[in-house]
Amino acid sequence: MCETLSRHREIWDKKKILREIYAAWYRMILGDMKESGHKTVELGAGSGNFKAFKPDVISADIADCEWLDMCFDAHHMPFENNTLGNIVMVDVLHHLADPVRFFNEAYRVLEPQGRLIMLEPYPSLLSRPVYRAVHPEPFLMNMDYFDLKPGRAKQDPWAANQAIPYLVFFKQRRKFEKQFEHQYRIIKRERNSCVLYPASGGFERRALIPDFMIPVFRILELLLKPLRRIMAFRCYVVLEKI
Repeated sequence: MCETLSRHREIWDKKKILREIYAAWYRMILGDMKESGHKTVELGAGSGNFKAFKPDVISADIADCEWLDMCFDAHHMPFENNTLGNIVMVDVLHHLADPVRFFNEAYRVLEPQGRLIMLEPYPSLLSRPVYRAVHPEPFLMNMDYFDLKPGRAKQDPWAANQAIPYLVFFKQRRKFEKQFEHQYRIIKRERNSCVLYPASGGFERRALIPDFMIPVFRILELLLKPLRRIMAFRCYVVLEKI
């Protein structure tokens, strides 16, 4: 895993459009974080880029890479109860074997009014066929993560179901709210990234546009905001511990 993440660090340095997209996402995340005397942890920190925007963040991943601060499984976090101000996750939730178990663990370690901030794939009418064509991770839409057998394990940290965020916070939102009504409130639940993100090619493919077109696509992104329900490639969710 560290070999792949190391390659992502090299791509980050070379790919301007990717840096600009993530910089905007990171600024959005920073704006929604709780001001707290307790630490912020980034789960699935991967290539460790968020630390440039928040130097005091604890960068953690299940992969033990030299540029990260900690290595652990998000289902079992090595923190005391009520000791974290924020948990940040970019493209992590859809890799978790048992999201409900994770939400309970996050609730345990977050302080009251602490926040869990997630940015994830979203299967809109436009994005889902594109993801299927260019991305190996599946969308398993028939899963019910609120009815999993206890002790479900993940054999491969890279395994994923990109549908998890959509299922938990959109299709099955009422189940989430019922199960966690005394634990979390949903502060934000948004769709975003209609054109600029897919135009970037992500970490694995070449960008579809030259750098000088980035400002044009930013304007186009704003113009397409009313169509995010059918064109979004991403969703953004902020939970606050009650």
